[in-house]
Amino acid sequence: MGFLFDEKYARDFELFGPLHILILAVAAGSLFGLYYLRGYLKNPIVGRIFRYTVATGLLAGESTFFIWTASLGRLRPIDMVPLGLCHIVNWTTIVALFFDLKGVIKVILPWAFAGATLSFIVVEMGETSYAFPHFRFFHYFGNHWLFLIGNLFYLYTGRFTYTYKDLLKSSVWLFGVSLVDLAVSLATDTNYMFLVKWPDELDFMNQIFPFPLNTMMLMLGIFIMFNIFYLLFVIKRFDRAPAVQAALAPA
Repeated sequence: MGFLFDEKYARDFELFGPLHILILAVAAGSLFGLYYLRGYLKNPIVGRIFRYTVATGLLAGESTFFIWTASLGRLRPIDMVPLGLCHIVNWTTIVALFFDLKGVIKVILPWAFAGATLSFIVVEMGETSYAFPHFRFFHYFGNHWLFLIGNLFYLYTGRFTYTYKDLLKSSVWLFGVSLVDLAVSLATDTNYMFLVKWPDELDFMNQIFPFPLNTMMLMLGIFIMFNIFYLLFVIKRFDRAPAVQAALAPA
């Protein structure tokens, strides 16, 4: 298994190359597959196994990532503090899945969609990118996929009613978190949630919209993505929770 950590795979990831397109197709296909398996996932025992399996996979992946990073001498104490959007979603999803915290999932559900979607499209692995079959390659795509399906599980199985008001509440929560992240980023010369500077792959946006306009544009883009999520996964769904079905039923 040593090849999984071989530094010879440390090289730039080819955006929208054949492998990237395949990953996007498989990820999208898996969401459809999960949707069509929702009937099985509604079974309490199956649902519990699913929650624990996803949470354990996320925990194992993140723990291994910290150990590997530390072995390379790259781990900083602040790296273990969940400040980035996906980092926050990752650890929050782990706790929510283990303890079945539906209210927490309601808040981070659109965060998971936005974070995973952006991460799958604009692949940003950090200072060093790794190609297949390195561990970091599997960790990057695997963890984003896991926390996305872990959150969608609640929506697919109708475990709560999700309304546009919930989406707005989630947006307010994220705005609050963003203010904290921005303050920390400016104080420590970092770039959590890309609030100070967009990823290098999208550096042209930094040229067009210098700080703080780029921050405002990013937040606007995230809110637009939240609404896309609501359109795709809430309005267009056919197995809404009973309360939503009743509200939409003709008088």
